Amino acid sequence: MEPRPVNHPFFSRFYQSGQGLVETVIGEFRHEQNSRAQGRTLILGAGTGLDVPALGPETTDVVLLEPDRSMRGYLSKKYPELPVLPSPGESIPSLTGVFDTVISTLVLCSVRDLAQVLREVARVLKPSGQYLFLEHVRNEQVLGQTVQRLLDPGWQRIGGGCHLTRDVCRAVRVSPLVLNECDVLRSGWVFPLIRGRATPRP
Repeated sequence: MEPRPVNHPFFSRFYQSGQGLVETVIGEFRHEQNSRAQGRTLILGAGTGLDVPALGPETTDVVLLEPDRSMRGYLSKKYPELPVLPSPGESIPSLTGVFDTVISTLVLCSVRDLAQVLREVARVLKPSGQYLFLEHVRNEQVLGQTVQRLLDPGWQRIGGGCHLTRDVCRAVRVSPLVLNECDVLRSGWVFPLIRGRATPRP
């Protein structure tokens, strides 16, 4: 079955104009996380390409995956030297076991099938590869979860399909990946932020 096209033109334009604000909040974390990338690297949901300049010096070939049409146009102009693949994370158009690093930053909140995305990440990684993720997640406090659940339906409509209540660490644990790290970087009622690293199961 062909994946449904992704097209959030209003959110894409809003994100492009507000990406500077995003970086004031997570830019330091992004650079710390992406500096760990090495070898052939795939960036999921590349968006406006903010992950690219944060990559460490040990990265080689960089491939961008971006299903949103508006974002792809932006990426192609900003990074004409990099390949931009027009597929969602649920169906990565790549051979098995070819990437040393896969990166996602604020992406897993908006994918349609989180479990399938993680299966695809595991598939395209080399046995020695790594998955680096920086994501906002479900609040572990009851009051915070309540606030998130109340806001979630409206937020999905205006936020390009973004969910506020996903438990990313748990999803990685039950995926074909081994969760090596999952650290809370910033708490908050609506947007707790985590950083993690996972590797393919032996």
